Amino acid sequence: MEINFISIYDNTAEAKYLFVSESVTDILGYEPEELIGKGGYSILHPDELQAVSIVHRGNVKNERMSSVNTYRNRHKDGHYVLCDVVVHYCYDVLICTNFAVTTNDCLRHKIRVSSADDVFIIQPDGSIQLAGAWNLSQEKMKKLLADGNPWDSNHNVISPQEPRFCLFLNRYTNLSIIVFATQMCQELVGSSQMDLIGGSLYDYVDEKDRPNVKNLITLAKSNDLINRIRFNWKRRDNGELESLEAVISCTYDGLVFVARKCEYSIQ
Repeated sequence: MEINFISIYDNTAEAKYLFVSESVTDILGYEPEELIGKGGYSILHPDELQAVSIVHRGNVKNERMSSVNTYRNRHKDGHYVLCDVVVHYCYDVLICTNFAVTTNDCLRHKIRVSSADDVFIIQPDGSIQLAGAWNLSQEKMKKLLADGNPWDSNHNVISPQEPRFCLFLNRYTNLSIIVFATQMCQELVGSSQMDLIGGSLYDYVDEKDRPNVKNLITLAKSNDLINRIRFNWKRRDNGELESLEAVISCTYDGLVFVARKCEYSIQ
Protein backbone atom coordinates (compact mmCIF):
# COMPACT_ATOMS: atom_id res chain seq x y z
CA MET A 1 0.00 0.00 0.00
CA GLU A 2 1.15 3.55 -0.71
CA ILE A 3 1.90 5.98 2.08
CA ASN A 4 -1.38 7.68 2.98
CA PHE A 5 -3.35 9.44 5.69
CA ILE A 6 -6.86 10.61 6.62
CA SER A 7 -7.91 14.25 6.94
CA ILE A 8 -11.19 15.94 7.89
CA TYR A 9 -11.99 19.51 6.88
CA ASP A 10 -14.81 21.76 7.96
CA ASN A 11 -17.43 22.81 5.43
CA THR A 12 -16.41 26.45 5.18
CA ALA A 13 -14.78 28.09 2.19
CA GLU A 14 -11.43 27.92 4.02
CA ALA A 15 -11.67 24.15 4.51
CA LYS A 16 -9.94 24.18 7.89
CA TYR A 17 -8.34 20.99 9.18
CA LEU A 18 -10.40 19.40 11.96
CA PHE A 19 -8.50 16.12 12.14
CA VAL A 20 -5.36 14.66 10.56
CA SER A 21 -4.20 11.10 11.15
CA GLU A 22 -0.66 10.33 12.29
CA SER A 23 0.56 9.04 8.92
CA VAL A 24 0.53 12.60 7.55
CA THR A 25 4.06 12.85 8.96
CA ASP A 26 5.25 10.10 6.61
CA ILE A 27 4.02 12.02 3.56
CA LEU A 28 4.24 15.71 4.40
CA GLY A 29 6.51 15.90 7.44
CA TYR A 30 4.00 17.71 9.68
CA GLU A 31 2.74 16.47 13.02
CA PRO A 32 -1.08 16.42 13.01
CA GLU A 33 -1.34 19.22 15.57
CA GLU A 34 0.67 21.51 13.26
CA LEU A 35 -2.14 21.42 10.69
CA ILE A 36 -5.32 21.31 12.80
CA GLY A 37 -7.07 24.68 12.66
CA LYS A 38 -5.24 25.80 9.53
CA GLY A 39 -6.95 26.23 6.17
CA GLY A 40 -6.41 23.42 3.70
CA TYR A 41 -5.21 25.90 1.09
CA SER A 42 -2.25 26.88 3.26
CA ILE A 43 -0.05 24.04 2.02
CA LEU A 44 -1.10 23.92 -1.65
CA HIS A 45 1.23 24.80 -4.51
CA PRO A 46 0.51 28.45 -5.40
CA ASP A 47 0.16 27.66 -9.13
CA GLU A 48 -2.67 25.23 -8.35
CA LEU A 49 -4.63 27.23 -5.77
CA GLN A 50 -7.26 28.61 -8.12
CA ALA A 51 -7.91 25.25 -9.78
CA VAL A 52 -8.23 23.45 -6.44
CA SER A 53 -10.66 26.11 -5.22
CA ILE A 54 -12.83 25.54 -8.31
CA VAL A 55 -12.90 21.77 -7.70
CA HIS A 56 -13.55 22.32 -3.97
CA ARG A 57 -16.50 24.54 -4.81
CA GLY A 58 -17.85 21.86 -7.16
CA ASN A 59 -17.46 19.13 -4.53
CA VAL A 60 -19.50 21.18 -2.07
CA LYS A 61 -22.19 22.31 -4.53
CA ASN A 62 -22.68 18.79 -5.90
CA GLU A 63 -22.14 16.98 -2.58
CA ARG A 64 -20.01 14.32 -4.26
CA MET A 65 -19.86 11.00 -2.47
CA SER A 66 -16.44 10.24 -3.92
CA SER A 67 -14.10 12.20 -6.14
CA VAL A 68 -10.37 12.02 -6.67
CA ASN A 69 -8.53 15.34 -6.79
CA THR A 70 -4.84 15.18 -7.73
CA TYR A 71 -2.64 18.14 -6.78
CA ARG A 72 0.57 19.11 -4.96
CA ASN A 73 0.90 19.71 -1.23
CA ARG A 74 3.89 21.41 0.37
CA HIS A 75 6.07 19.22 2.57
CA LYS A 76 7.23 20.73 5.83
CA ASP A 77 10.78 20.99 4.44
CA GLY A 78 9.57 23.01 1.46
CA HIS A 79 9.36 20.59 -1.48
CA TYR A 80 6.02 19.54 -3.00
CA VAL A 81 4.40 16.11 -2.95
CA LEU A 82 1.87 15.03 -5.59
CA CYS A 83 -1.17 13.52 -3.85
CA ASP A 84 -4.37 11.78 -4.84
CA VAL A 85 -6.97 13.18 -2.46
CA VAL A 86 -10.16 11.11 -2.31
CA VAL A 87 -12.90 13.47 -1.13
CA HIS A 88 -16.06 12.12 0.51
CA TYR A 89 -18.61 14.88 1.10
CA CYS A 90 -20.31 14.15 4.43
CA TYR A 91 -23.00 16.67 5.42
CA ASP A 92 -21.03 19.24 7.42
CA VAL A 93 -17.47 18.01 6.80
CA LEU A 94 -15.25 16.75 4.00
CA ILE A 95 -13.60 13.41 4.79
CA CYS A 96 -10.48 12.75 2.73
CA THR A 97 -8.07 9.89 2.21
CA ASN A 98 -4.74 11.17 0.89
CA PHE A 99 -2.24 9.10 -1.11
CA ALA A 100 1.27 10.04 -2.22
CA VAL A 101 1.63 9.49 -5.99
CA THR A 102 5.16 8.15 -6.27
CA THR A 103 5.43 7.56 -10.05
CA ASN A 104 3.77 8.88 -13.21
CA ASP A 105 2.59 5.37 -14.02
CA CYS A 106 1.27 4.53 -10.55
CA LEU A 107 -0.99 1.46 -10.65
CA ARG A 108 -2.83 2.47 -7.48
CA HIS A 109 -3.58 5.87 -8.99
CA LYS A 110 -5.11 4.15 -12.03
CA ILE A 111 -7.24 1.95 -9.78
CA ARG A 112 -8.57 4.98 -7.88
CA VAL A 113 -9.28 6.84 -11.11
CA SER A 114 -11.29 3.89 -12.40
CA SER A 115 -13.34 3.49 -9.22
CA ALA A 116 -14.19 7.11 -8.27
CA ASP A 117 -17.28 8.99 -9.40
CA ASP A 118 -15.29 11.98 -10.66
CA VAL A 119 -11.56 12.60 -11.09
CA PHE A 120 -9.97 16.04 -11.42
CA ILE A 121 -6.22 16.21 -12.02
CA ILE A 122 -4.70 19.64 -11.47
CA GLN A 123 -1.88 20.21 -13.95
CA PRO A 124 1.29 22.13 -13.01
CA ASP A 125 0.08 25.06 -15.14
CA GLY A 126 -3.13 25.26 -13.07
CA SER A 127 -5.46 23.70 -15.66
CA ILE A 128 -7.97 21.00 -14.69
CA GLN A 129 -7.97 17.65 -16.47
CA LEU A 130 -11.01 15.40 -16.25
CA ALA A 131 -10.10 11.72 -15.94
CA GLY A 132 -11.77 8.47 -15.03
CA ALA A 133 -15.42 9.55 -15.33
CA TRP A 134 -15.87 8.15 -18.83
CA ASN A 135 -19.57 9.04 -18.87
CA LEU A 136 -18.92 12.75 -18.38
CA SER A 137 -18.20 14.97 -21.36
CA GLN A 138 -15.97 18.02 -21.09
CA GLU A 139 -19.14 20.10 -21.48
CA LYS A 140 -20.74 18.42 -18.48
CA MET A 141 -17.54 18.96 -16.49
CA LYS A 142 -17.75 22.68 -17.22
CA LYS A 143 -21.28 22.72 -15.81
CA LEU A 144 -20.18 20.80 -12.71
CA LEU A 145 -17.42 23.34 -12.14
CA ALA A 146 -19.45 26.39 -13.14
CA ASP A 147 -19.28 29.59 -11.16
CA GLY A 148 -21.58 29.89 -8.19
CA ASN A 149 -20.43 30.15 -4.64
CA PRO A 150 -21.96 27.65 -2.16
CA TRP A 151 -20.83 29.77 0.82
CA ASP A 152 -22.20 33.01 2.24
CA SER A 153 -20.20 36.08 3.23
CA ASN A 154 -19.25 34.35 6.50
CA HIS A 155 -17.81 31.38 4.54
CA ASN A 156 -20.65 29.07 5.66
CA VAL A 157 -22.63 26.80 3.32
CA ILE A 158 -25.85 28.43 2.12
CA SER A 159 -28.05 25.48 1.05
CA PRO A 160 -29.28 22.62 3.26
CA GLN A 161 -27.04 19.57 2.87
CA GLU A 162 -28.10 15.94 2.44
CA PRO A 163 -27.80 14.10 5.79
CA ARG A 164 -24.88 11.66 5.80
CA PHE A 165 -22.70 10.07 8.45
CA CYS A 166 -19.14 8.80 8.53
CA LEU A 167 -17.47 5.92 10.32
CA PHE A 168 -13.79 5.06 10.64
CA LEU A 169 -13.23 1.30 10.76
CA ASN A 170 -10.22 -0.58 12.09
CA ARG A 171 -8.70 -2.09 8.95
CA TYR A 172 -6.59 -4.57 10.92
CA THR A 173 -9.49 -6.65 12.21
CA ASN A 174 -11.87 -8.91 10.32
CA LEU A 175 -14.76 -7.47 12.34
CA SER A 176 -14.44 -3.91 10.98
CA ILE A 177 -14.57 -2.40 14.46
CA ILE A 178 -15.91 1.17 14.53
CA VAL A 179 -13.40 3.59 16.04
CA PHE A 180 -15.02 6.92 15.07
CA ALA A 181 -18.51 8.11 14.12
CA THR A 182 -20.03 11.47 13.23
CA GLN A 183 -23.11 12.91 14.95
CA MET A 184 -25.52 12.43 12.04
CA CYS A 185 -25.59 8.67 12.69
CA GLN A 186 -28.16 9.33 15.44
CA GLU A 187 -30.61 10.92 13.02
CA LEU A 188 -30.09 8.46 10.17
CA VAL A 189 -29.80 5.08 11.90
CA GLY A 190 -30.87 5.71 15.50
CA SER A 191 -27.51 5.05 17.18
CA SER A 192 -25.37 7.63 18.93
CA GLN A 193 -21.65 7.98 18.36
CA MET A 194 -20.94 6.35 21.71
CA ASP A 195 -23.29 3.46 20.89
CA LEU A 196 -21.39 2.70 17.71
CA ILE A 197 -17.76 3.14 18.77
CA GLY A 198 -16.19 -0.16 19.79
CA GLY A 199 -18.76 -2.31 18.04
CA SER A 200 -18.50 -4.21 14.77
CA LEU A 201 -20.04 -2.69 11.65
CA TYR A 202 -21.40 -6.14 10.80
CA ASP A 203 -23.56 -6.14 13.91
CA TYR A 204 -25.64 -3.46 12.16
CA VAL A 205 -25.69 -4.98 8.67
CA ASP A 206 -28.75 -7.07 7.82
CA GLU A 207 -27.75 -10.72 7.82
CA LYS A 208 -28.46 -11.33 4.14
CA ASP A 209 -26.25 -8.36 3.16
CA ARG A 210 -23.23 -9.23 5.32
CA PRO A 211 -21.38 -11.45 2.79
CA ASN A 212 -21.49 -8.76 0.13
CA VAL A 213 -20.47 -5.98 2.53
CA LYS A 214 -17.57 -8.06 3.86
CA ASN A 215 -16.38 -8.87 0.34
CA LEU A 216 -16.44 -5.24 -0.77
CA ILE A 217 -14.61 -4.10 2.37
CA THR A 218 -11.96 -6.79 1.79
CA LEU A 219 -11.52 -5.56 -1.78
CA ALA A 220 -11.13 -1.98 -0.58
CA LYS A 221 -8.45 -3.07 1.90
CA SER A 222 -6.48 -5.18 -0.57
CA ASN A 223 -6.67 -3.03 -3.71
CA ASP A 224 -7.17 0.57 -2.53
CA LEU A 225 -10.45 0.65 -4.43
CA ILE A 226 -13.16 3.20 -3.72
CA ASN A 227 -16.11 0.86 -3.33
CA ARG A 228 -19.79 1.74 -3.32
CA ILE A 229 -21.96 -0.47 -1.13
CA ARG A 230 -25.76 -0.72 -0.87
CA PHE A 231 -27.20 -2.64 2.05
CA ASN A 232 -29.82 -2.65 4.80
CA TRP A 233 -28.79 -1.32 8.22
CA LYS A 234 -30.64 -2.86 11.18
CA ARG A 235 -31.52 -0.16 13.68
CA ARG A 236 -30.98 -0.93 17.36
CA ASP A 237 -33.67 1.47 18.61
CA ASN A 238 -36.67 -0.03 16.80
CA GLY A 239 -35.36 -3.04 14.83
CA GLU A 240 -36.35 -1.53 11.49
CA LEU A 241 -34.17 -1.71 8.40
CA GLU A 242 -32.74 1.42 6.79
CA SER A 243 -31.61 1.16 3.18
CA LEU A 244 -28.19 2.79 2.92
CA GLU A 245 -25.74 3.63 0.18
CA ALA A 246 -22.12 4.00 1.29
CA VAL A 247 -18.68 4.59 -0.18
CA ILE A 248 -15.56 3.22 1.41
CA SER A 249 -11.86 3.92 0.94
CA CYS A 250 -8.82 2.62 2.77
CA THR A 251 -5.64 4.03 4.36
CA TYR A 252 -2.97 2.80 6.77
CA ASP A 253 -4.87 4.53 9.56
CA GLY A 254 -8.26 2.97 8.87
CA LEU A 255 -11.18 2.55 6.52
CA VAL A 256 -13.35 5.58 5.79
CA PHE A 257 -17.04 4.75 5.41
CA VAL A 258 -19.52 7.48 4.40
CA ALA A 259 -23.24 6.63 4.16
CA ARG A 260 -26.57 8.16 3.22
CA LYS A 261 -30.09 6.81 2.94
CA CYS A 262 -31.09 5.19 -0.35
CA GLU A 263 -34.01 6.60 -2.28
CA TYR A 264 -35.27 3.05 -2.80
CA SER A 265 -35.44 -0.03 -0.59
CA ILE A 266 -32.89 -2.83 -0.98
CA GLN A 267 -34.42 -6.24 -1.47
